[in-house]
Amino acid sequence: MNKILNYAITKKILYQQEPRQGQPENLLTPFGLASVVGIQALPGTTLNTLPFKNILKKAVDEAQMLYKAGVRNILIQNVNDLPMYVHVGTNIVSYMTVIGYAIREALPDDCVLGVSVLRDDADAMVSIASAIEADYIRPKAYVGAVVGLDGIHSGCVDQVLEMRYKLKCDVQIWPDIHDRSSSPLGNVSLLDACQQAISQGLADALIITGKDFAESTEKIRLVKDNLPDKYVFLGGGANVNNLSQVYDLADGIFVASCLKDTGNMTGNLDQEKLDQFMKTYNGIVLNGSKK
Repeated sequence: MNKILNYAITKKILYQQEPRQGQPENLLTPFGLASVVGIQALPGTTLNTLPFKNILKKAVDEAQMLYKAGVRNILIQNVNDLPMYVHVGTNIVSYMTVIGYAIREALPDDCVLGVSVLRDDADAMVSIASAIEADYIRPKAYVGAVVGLDGIHSGCVDQVLEMRYKLKCDVQIWPDIHDRSSSPLGNVSLLDACQQAISQGLADALIITGKDFAESTEKIRLVKDNLPDKYVFLGGGANVNNLSQVYDLADGIFVASCLKDTGNMTGNLDQEKLDQFMKTYNGIVLNGSKK
């Protein structure tokens, strides 16, 4: 199956007359590498202990560390906010907009910037992306329905497309499909969900992550075998030991936990781990042959 089957392909309309200044012509490149600035718990959430100016400085500092190391794709995400609401408060939208704008201003224009607002507030994601000239959003439950920690969540596909239209915003859509943090409801296969996200959800790329690395590679192989022309990211689980295996299958990766001092998303960016990872990554790219 080398094309979308059983689903009508919806034509994607561009709203903006021109892209943002300095935006790379192609956001989806061979050996794609994106990392995450995991924002510390924001004021108004239960784990917050720091004033916002400290949170802002740390987020910008980590973004600069990533860029200096060679990362040219950075996602901002409120990973430390608890509880995670489907519809976040105006405080979260305000704080994340300020952080995103500060990072955009601090880094050169060639840096690709993404936004993820947990737990999948579509209006917030697209609005923040529009305000800070982000290049893409990463919805975690985009099509279908899933069950997670706090119950059932419906895909946010309609809200994303509607807000993109309202704001005349061409931000790309890179959704997670059957994300590891939740379980899909109903008899919808991984391939069906991918095809729905592409054909009706206008997804520009797909992000696939299993419960462990073996499941991730199995899922990515299935998707790439059936949708070979679609750009697929591994959404998590990459490290210096399996990186070459990842690029044998996936077009790109999101990496975060293995770069943190704690070994998980909520930790602090560790310079030594970052340097080691980038040395491994650069070696793979140098010896690679992806076109």
